Amino acid sequence: MNSPYTGKPMQIVHEERVLKFRKEEFTIIKHFFLCPDSDAEFETEEQLNLNLDQVYNQYRVKHQLPFPEDIIRVREQYELSSAKMSEVLGFGVNTYRLYEQGEIPNLSNARLIQLAEDPLEFEKLVNLCDQLPEKDKAKIRKRIKLLIFSRDESVFEGLTSYLFGKDLFPSIYRGYRRPNLVRFNHMLAFLVKEVRPFKVKMCKLLFYADFFHFKKTGRSISGASYIAINMGPVPNNFDGLFNEARREGFLQIAYKDFPNGGIGEQFLPGTKAMDESIFSEPEKTTLREIAARFKKTGTDEMINMSHEEDAWKKAQANNELISYRFAFDLKHI
Repeated sequence: MNSPYTGKPMQIVHEERVLKFRKEEFTIIKHFFLCPDSDAEFETEEQLNLNLDQVYNQYRVKHQLPFPEDIIRVREQYELSSAKMSEVLGFGVNTYRLYEQGEIPNLSNARLIQLAEDPLEFEKLVNLCDQLPEKDKAKIRKRIKLLIFSRDESVFEGLTSYLFGKDLFPSIYRGYRRPNLVRFNHMLAFLVKEVRPFKVKMCKLLFYADFFHFKKTGRSISGASYIAINMGPVPNNFDGLFNEARREGFLQIAYKDFPNGGIGEQFLPGTKAMDESIFSEPEKTTLREIAARFKKTGTDEMINMSHEEDAWKKAQANNELISYRFAFDLKHI
């Protein structure tokens, strides 16, 4: 990008800054172009969105507000339109749709949405709503009864907690996304199909996919957290996650004998393929870029590359989860 003042090329700067939102201050890594002659700063639309999203994500986490996919999930479980959902909750007609698109709800509206996730509580709100005709209420009540009868959340939440850890709320250590086993498994299915990596390399592919997407958008793809071990960054509880993916048919494992006497585990496609509808277009682009970038990179080379990343060096030194803030310092993609 050239300076509008001098016409000379400007440099891209990533710099820690403090920005205000709703009278609160948040520290982010600000992305902008700097004119070397005038010291003027310029942001592209993409940079502006990334900078703002960093603030919004921190604000949601600080106040435990739902993220857009959480808001969508609450509505979809009742099979309602955003307009009908707004009516039940007493919002403006377009309010719920705007929340799904990324607008941050105020605290009272956020708590009401979180309350509505419970079918029994939502039924109370339906009964109190005077905007819906009785036939619509009857249809919603029927759906609520079906949810209460059919769901077994304790098993699902227990499995998710076991595989991803007890704290499932979005944070900087999850790329500001709630961990999602379905998304994680379909990421695996795609990378297995495209690369057919050994286990250790798969750990690096997942790390680069999640962190590279965070670098571009301010959010991860899977919501997985990562730790630093001697072989580089790996998903926390990667063995448990891979075993569950194999059990569900997203991959199979072939055991290979190495000349040095070791045995490698190569991941091959399972019976289930990636469902592209699960991911947004930017997410699919990221996965394709990761597969293309590292397809021909050997496992040992990927380990060495990951050892050069600050994400691994800083976390290994402190024996802690890897913060996604280090995504902005990735060296190899």
